[in-house]
Amino acid sequence: MLFQLPASALLLSLLVLVDASSHGHGAHVANLRRRQLNPRGPQPVAEVPRASLGRRSCKKPPPAVASSSSSPSSSSSATPTKSPVANAAPAPSSSSKKATETTTTAASPPKQTTTAASPPKDATPTTGVAAGDFKPVKPADWPSQTQSGPQPTSTVASASDPYLEKLSEAIDNSGNDFFTEVHTGDMTYYGQGLGACGDVYDDNSFTAAVSMLMFDNWPGASAEQNRNPICGPFVPGRQALNSAGLMVSAVKSTIGGYAMIGGDGLINCVGTAAVQCHIPMTATVTHGDKSIQVRIVDRCVGCAKDDIDLTPTAFAALADMSLGRTSVKWQFNKW
Repeated sequence: MLFQLPASALLLSLLVLVDASSHGHGAHVANLRRRQLNPRGPQPVAEVPRASLGRRSCKKPPPAVASSSSSPSSSSSATPTKSPVANAAPAPSSSSKKATETTTTAASPPKQTTTAASPPKDATPTTGVAAGDFKPVKPADWPSQTQSGPQPTSTVASASDPYLEKLSEAIDNSGNDFFTEVHTGDMTYYGQGLGACGDVYDDNSFTAAVSMLMFDNWPGASAEQNRNPICGPFVPGRQALNSAGLMVSAVKSTIGGYAMIGGDGLINCVGTAAVQCHIPMTATVTHGDKSIQVRIVDRCVGCAKDDIDLTPTAFAALADMSLGRTSVKWQFNKW
């Protein structure tokens, strides 16, 4: 009966069948693509906590406390903080802070402690004494023995005196006019340091320089200024060369410092502040109604024969430093 249908009817039926078939296949493919792009459906968006919005605060955050129950989201905030230093000491309590402050204060002595622990080589008063009341003070380490004559009996080491220990005895200056006279001249001041006698002093010491006209013409003076008898006797200590060519202690003494005996048999000073070489002679200087005692340790090139050149501290003990130069009387002390 199918073939009995009109041709037009058959053609219409065939068109309907083709259209239905093509429509169903296209809808199936589109539906498959949608499921592949989003197989689980839309996902919920996680809400960002307010604490992670990157706000800045002037207050210091409290220290982090480790907790086993902390959530992963809290450890990954948007604003990173500095990690605490390993092995950091816990913050002290108020009572321990007070104890620490007290300990720190006690462990910080004032600067003047160092100055007090480093006294000058002499014990000379730091102020002038009334001239009528002044009495010279003999140095505690002044030698008890005195050589005869106005100059040393030996100046080169010998078999009888290999370390020139004789030069640690005083000199008899009773026949030396420079030593016995009272000198009237000008007093000036200068910056102290390494003196012609080979010893080092500072501006706070009560030390002085005499004129080169006196220094160079003192009995026993030579071209080696640190060997000049006007510098006073050498300290008893000695260092000398050993067989290996090294300077070693040869004569020990209770008095600090030492002098050196070289390979030529001559005596010399070390020339540093840490090593005293001489026990200087002293002099009394008087200006107006004040007197002081100074040690003679240097040579003044610009001074007249009877002038004396003091350290700033010694000058200030007698007169106003603004004077710069003023007249004085002075003389060597006789022991």
